[in-house]
Amino acid sequence: MDEPDRIRDKRERHRADILHERRSQTAQKQAADLDLFLDALRRRIETLSDIGHILEADEDNPPRFIDYARTRNLTSECLAFMIVIDRRIDGLPEGLRQPRRDTFDDHTILLWGTLLECSLAFLRAISEQEHLPLGSREVFLREIKTLHDAHAILAQDRFSGKLPQGTLTKHHQAERILNEIIDRAPRLLDLG
Repeated sequence: MDEPDRIRDKRERHRADILHERRSQTAQKQAADLDLFLDALRRRIETLSDIGHILEADEDNPPRFIDYARTRNLTSECLAFMIVIDRRIDGLPEGLRQPRRDTFDDHTILLWGTLLECSLAFLRAISEQEHLPLGSREVFLREIKTLHDAHAILAQDRFSGKLPQGTLTKHHQAERILNEIIDRAPRLLDLG
């Protein structure tokens, strides 16, 4: 190999090293940003859990649909944020992906467990009311969808062995309460 070929090879190796370093730095930056997103998601789920307790009611404080709407809005925000995070995790190099996927899975379980808890509190409060409030049909349709989605997501193989027993118990309780309400007002699901 003559001198110009060696110089050219050396330049190409140097460019390749620089390109590799830039890609590595970019991946590290994406991973760091994703860690911030995962932390923000965890905080939002905790906020959802905290405000979900306002759905619990007693005789003096019946559940209000405005409180329910607030929890549903935060739920929608969390679910949309999860889509963004999931796609960003998929874009990471393999070595950086798995720890964040594990954290994301833990947050997914936490979110759906929290949603079941909120649904349970609201459905329990509504089931104890003598008269169902205006707008109940739409709420129950949403809650049926929430229960279905929770079951479909938490039944995925990747969550096998990770689900706390309390989450499964909440799911069964919510279904029982929903069935009780539907029995009391079967026209709620009349879609004809």
